[in-house]
Amino acid sequence: MLQAIHAETGGTYGSPRMVRALRARGLSASKARVERLMRAHGLRGRHRRRDRVTTDSSHRLPVAENLLARDFRPSAPNQVWIADITDL
Repeated sequence: MLQAIHAETGGTYGSPRMVRALRARGLSASKARVERLMRAHGLRGRHRRRDRVTTDSSHRLPVAENLLARDFRPSAPNQVWIADITDL
């Protein structure tokens, strides 16, 4: 039954939601038992990564001009500086 629920939900349910799903189907099991059985069957809930909003595109401030224009080959050293602001 655990494997069926795990497959139906795409592997997202951990033990707390798995217990609620089992009880909704009329089966009684404690959280500790479900944890033990999930571990024995190699079932793990998948964590959802939350996206953080890092950009406010609806502002009225001036936008900086694109001086580089995607020309990443400067003619001499120290003419172009870049940075990576990727937020993980």
